[in-house]
Parts: sequence; structure tokens; C-alpha cells
Amino acid sequence: MSTPTADNSSVPQTSIGPFSSPGASPTPWEATEWALRHIQKFHLCTVRRDGRPHVTPLLAIWALGAMWFTTGDREQKAKNLSSNQACTLSTGTGTLTGMDYIVEGTASLVTDQATRETGATAFEQAYGWQFTREDGTWYQLGDAIRTGNVQLYRVQPDKAFAFATGSESSQTRYRWS
Repeated sequence: MSTPTADNSSVPQTSIGPFSSPGASPTPWEATEWALRHIQKFHLCTVRRDGRPHVTPLLAIWALGAMWFTTGDREQKAKNLSSNQACTLSTGTGTLTGMDYIVEGTASLVTDQATRETGATAFEQAYGWQFTREDGTWYQLGDAIRTGNVQLYRVQPDKAFAFATGSESSQTRYRWS
């Protein structure tokens, strides 16, 4: 069973997966959560109405026990999520050694103003000057989140994975109940 934490999230059940080196240890949830809070670029996979996958890179954050991202209402990912809320976010290394992370869950469109405010603040904290200075890449995205000019999604995780590759490989599985 998951236990609540101070930020209203829960600690998932952790287990080592079958694609691990003999004797490998699972990656502690705290290490994976730290990585998800600090990595800035993710890939989102959604499913089109005809069943074909759609993958796109985007900004995302881990905050308040879930993954969060934004999109325009006319973008393919928004269209896909309107008919199928299941999605996957992945990120990690582009090399043969290091860590890769996958979070599977259900995306919900956030319309509540207080939650949008919290989400905008979390994005600003994660991306700093890129959101707040005029020469930043996504200048004023926090304001766009607050005013509803972009869609804000919260992905409630069902399960996640941390894949460590290198001298010892491990597949850690996290499940929320």
C-alpha cells in the first residue's frame, strides 16, 4: 500500500523487474522522484482515435505526486487525450549507460483555478528564468497557464519504471494503489 507524503503524494510500492542483472537492487523511489523533478524534457505518448500512437517531446514536471504538462487545445495530443486519457511520459539518457524513466497514467484536464495557479507556480519553479524573463524560451507560459490560454494536464501515475544501464542493469517498477 502507498503511504502519503508531506506534499500530498504517495510513495509507490517498489519492486525489481525481471530485466535486471542478478543481485541488482531496485532504484529507491526518492532517487527517481528527484530525477523527475529535475529533468526538463520528456516525451509524451498518446493514442489517436484510430489507435495509432502519437509521440511528441515537451516540457513536463513532477509535482504534487503527479506529472504535469501543457498544450494548445488544437494540438494532436489534446485531441488524443479528449478521447483516451491514458498516456505515457518518458525521459532519460541518450547513451547506453545511465537512467531512463517512464511514467504511465491517466491525464486529466485541469480547469480549477486554484490548481492551475499551483501548476503554474510549479512550472515557474522548475524552469526558472525561461518562464519569467523576457528573453526566456517560454516567457509568460506561467501566465498562460493561470489564465487558461493553454491547457494544463495532470497525469495521475498508475505505474512507473526506472531503468539503470551500465555495469549493472536494473529495472525498477513502481505501482500506486
